[in-house]
Amino acid sequence: MPINALLMDEADNVVTCIAEVHSGEQVTYMNGRNECSFTVNDDIPFCHKAAIRDIAKGEHVIKYGESLGVVSEDIKAGSWVADHNLFSVPRDYESEKADENFVMCAKQSEKRNDLPHIQFAGYRRAEGRPGIRNHVLILPTCACGSESCRIVASQVRGAVNIVFNTGCSDVAANTEMSQKVLTGFACNPNVYGVVIIGLGCETVPHAKLAEKIRKMTSKPVVSFGIQDEGGTLKTIEKAVRAARDLAMEAGMQQKEMFDISELLLGIECGGSDATSGIASNPAVGELSDILVDMGASAMMSESIEWIGGEHVLAKRAANREVHDQIIDVCRKYEDHLKAAGQDCRAGQPTPGNKAGGLSTLDEKSLGCIRKGGTRPIQEVLEQAVRPSQKGALVMDTAGYDISSVTSMVVAGCQAVIFTTGRGTPTGNAIAPVLKVTANERTYQKMEDNMDIDLSPILRGEKTFREMGFEMVKNIEDICNGKLTKAEAFGFSDIAVDHVCRFV
Repeated sequence: MPINALLMDEADNVVTCIAEVHSGEQVTYMNGRNECSFTVNDDIPFCHKAAIRDIAKGEHVIKYGESLGVVSEDIKAGSWVADHNLFSVPRDYESEKADENFVMCAKQSEKRNDLPHIQFAGYRRAEGRPGIRNHVLILPTCACGSESCRIVASQVRGAVNIVFNTGCSDVAANTEMSQKVLTGFACNPNVYGVVIIGLGCETVPHAKLAEKIRKMTSKPVVSFGIQDEGGTLKTIEKAVRAARDLAMEAGMQQKEMFDISELLLGIECGGSDATSGIASNPAVGELSDILVDMGASAMMSESIEWIGGEHVLAKRAANREVHDQIIDVCRKYEDHLKAAGQDCRAGQPTPGNKAGGLSTLDEKSLGCIRKGGTRPIQEVLEQAVRPSQKGALVMDTAGYDISSVTSMVVAGCQAVIFTTGRGTPTGNAIAPVLKVTANERTYQKMEDNMDIDLSPILRGEKTFREMGFEMVKNIEDICNGKLTKAEAFGFSDIAVDHVCRFV
């Protein structure tokens, strides 16, 4: 019988079907070297789970060797297991804290002996990592300057803009986050220089933002205020001339060769389905391990999507402090939402995730964390904060993928790799976003947006380790100037996470 389902761990009591299976048909999967089959009692959609034995009401469903939650009814072997009969349960974070004898105890992938020596042609910066792009950034201080920035960027080759939807009428914590984002964008290695456009009455006006950026970097920075200059047209005219001059200067900068150890790669997922956790995320995790072994750094975020898998992720901590920080991030995230009368499980998984076979937040998280690889986690970062360590890193961000990418680019990532199961077009103006999927249907339907097809993993043609190694070449190409599809389209999505409502 052809293999049409995958068992992720020998302790599991469900398999994931990688093809539709109708009631009365056979499911066939491998358990180690043994081929196993059973007949299903229900129609099992693509990417969804089928029980391989009876599961009693209140019993845990096991996938990846871990609990996805408990079932609300007795489930017979061969039955469909999904969000209608499987529910997440609260976490006991205090019991997950490490004791004084903690050592990094996660299983690591085997280090390769055939790693190539990779260099890329980038742009030297006076501070920090080299850029793999040489943008002139047209940066608004607030929403009121965003449209003018868009027009300016459209007139100057080599200029990019962001659309910023805040910057005014905020409480102090939101203003602080907005300033982290704006200054972080300006300091990203892919930016050569900055033209700021403000309105004049926003919380932090253009001159003060320019001053902040100049204290953080020696990049050229100029700024204009719409109220100061006498309106939109006059501001745009001056800003276009300034952006043109910076673009001409940027064009004179010669590329230099840098070792791959100078790379900070952001790792993201969005529009996930079951193929994400069983194929594309492990492949990207292998890529992350390879890059870290080469001396580069890789950053994973989306802390709400650690919940349910936080105890597994924490095993990768380089020390006890990092271990407990990972646990505390998840606890504080849930406490923050509870204080507002909200439950993170109400929005996670999303309807699209559930349609793609992800039944609980736990299942989504256990698949999500696989994209971060297996190397020891050196640092847990607050949102939009630049790392002080190298290697494998994690950042406390929202589960909203655009917001997470924003925070990682603000922290200095020169490029982002983005796994998806359902498909997404999102990109970023400053850092190239490389889109990968292991869902063959998604790749075929959204080939305009997908950069890499990882579906050979599901078909058994290649292992996730093989495809992770192959993606090293894709990252090398991106670093050397190849555009991702989102980048070629000019997509520039950003979102800023807020702690409070507007005031």
